[in-house]
Amino acid sequence: MDNRYQVAELGQHEDVLEAIRRLENRLSEQNGKAIALVAYSAEQPEDEQ
Repeated sequence: MDNRYQVAELGQHEDVLEAIRRLENRLSEQNGKAIALVAYSAEQPEDEQ
């Protein structure tokens, strides 16, 4: 199972972006350092689907 990852296109999903921002803030507070989350979409290669 070799997934290929691409940056997820979330520009039209403001609710998802806000959820990610809230989680970044919560993790940053818990960790004491800034945390940045990156969203990727995983796609399986054609021959493995």
